[in-house]
Amino acid sequence: MTLPMAADFLPGGQLAVSSDLDQLETVLSWFEGLGHPDVPADVWMQAQLALVEGFTNAVRHAHAHLVSPPWVQLALQRSRHLVRLQIIDHGEAFDLASALATVEAEIAASGADPLAREAHWGLVMFLKLQKEYGWTISYCREDDAINVLSLSHPLTADPGADGSC
Repeated sequence: MTLPMAADFLPGGQLAVSSDLDQLETVLSWFEGLGHPDVPADVWMQAQLALVEGFTNAVRHAHAHLVSPPWVQLALQRSRHLVRLQIIDHGEAFDLASALATVEAEIAASGADPLAREAHWGLVMFLKLQKEYGWTISYCREDDAINVLSLSHPLTADPGADGSC
């Protein structure tokens, strides 16, 4: 599998917004303004849902205990083979892979409808994106100061990259 080079990505977009849920309208306007004729409508909708979940998690969880929360940074990259969304926060380290595994085990053990849960619906959604819709999702700590949630989806049979940090 070959990784796309930076030059292979089409013009995308970046946005930095204050860590405030009132910025969600700005975030969604930015996302829709990027256009997506090369991305299937269902993949674009899934990316939008993931963007909303990732942004609200950054605000409500990663930045919740910070006295003066920093901005949340967003980036969208597209190539002929891949669409990648990144959400950068400045909260404490978080083990997303472990949290996903725990929720998946709880759902499997209970046999219950995952949507009947009282909490962690975002984790259920991320699991569904991974398992049923082919998304690669990672959450990496960089420089002991930032976390990068990266969500990527192949646009062709040869995705070219897995979207890991």
